Amino acid sequence: MGCVRLRTDRGPAYWQARYWDDVVTEPGKIERKRRSVNLGYLEDVPTKREAQQKLAVILKPINDRDQTPKMRITFREFIEKYRSLKLANRKQTTMRGYENNIRAHYLPAFSDLRLSQISTETVQTFLNGKTLEGKAVQTIKNLKWGLSSIFVAAIKYGYMLSNPAQGTELPPEPIRERKKFPSFAEFSLLIERLQEPISTAVWLVAVSSVRPNELAFKWKDLDVEQRMLWVVRAVNRGKLHTPKYHRTNRPLLLTEADVQRLLDLKSRMQAKDDDWIFPNAHNTGPIWHEDVLGRYIQPVAKELGIPHITWRLIRHWGATHMIALGVPIKAVQERLGHSRPDVLLNHYVHVLEDSAEMAAAALSTRLIGGLSSMNPS
Repeated sequence: MGCVRLRTDRGPAYWQARYWDDVVTEPGKIERKRRSVNLGYLEDVPTKREAQQKLAVILKPINDRDQTPKMRITFREFIEKYRSLKLANRKQTTMRGYENNIRAHYLPAFSDLRLSQISTETVQTFLNGKTLEGKAVQTIKNLKWGLSSIFVAAIKYGYMLSNPAQGTELPPEPIRERKKFPSFAEFSLLIERLQEPISTAVWLVAVSSVRPNELAFKWKDLDVEQRMLWVVRAVNRGKLHTPKYHRTNRPLLLTEADVQRLLDLKSRMQAKDDDWIFPNAHNTGPIWHEDVLGRYIQPVAKELGIPHITWRLIRHWGATHMIALGVPIKAVQERLGHSRPDVLLNHYVHVLEDSAEMAAAALSTRLIGGLSSMNPS
């Protein structure tokens, strides 16, 4: 049931509809809520009968016996459930990313819409709007994936029947300008100029392509006899969590020279097995790689005239050179901690000049015929 009345006390006259709607507030608990909606201005909806017809369209799915109360929950109401049912079980880094998107993007766009009202067209319009705002393609991809995860959870708990994010299209990839890649000599010089233990941290990321947040090593993670450094934990803004990987405790095989370099650092630091290999300034935990980059690494790189350095670039550098030197894709994949090789090939491997030369010459040197005659006769 619902009612319609003409409102003239809040600016231009408009038709207001009020009706009751059943929603699920807790598992198994149905609560009746009163809704209020603007049906249109008087100049657009001149008669009460037309306003009542618009209200009837709204009430039709509510009065449908097959439409359960769960399916009438709003996006905002479900997000509160999503936070407690799903986000509470995610890592801090993942939770922070989802929360940022929820507050900055999802709620402003979908807040008061019922989940049943969100269609593929609605989501496509949202994504297209972000493209017009100038958001990067990767940002739009992340927004789509995040929305899809929310809708999958809504389906799982019976609040939706299908995922409206499926079938939406993403904008084309932009033109990417070629970035200059630091040479071996430039990286060696950078590592030499940095102070310990930051110098060894940069060296380790370069030679092993370990993630910077996985630099939360303790000396007990180093197996000298097996020449293994075990990735056991990760850290973000001082908070420890498990590494981002498809299985726990990933081993990094080192050379004898690598192991000796780490042992020399341990000796200089007079460290014990339970100490951090790369401690923060207060020695209360591992370094904050986010701060170390801007405070120490990038200023030294700038002094040396080295192109803009980031942790991701250092990781890309190592992966690219491993591939160029003939290391099997599967071995590189395991070393980087990827669950699939396509992630490595699509996002981490840059083409080096030597490899490009090899690819260019692979067939052209075998097809050595000159230009054919222009006259077919």
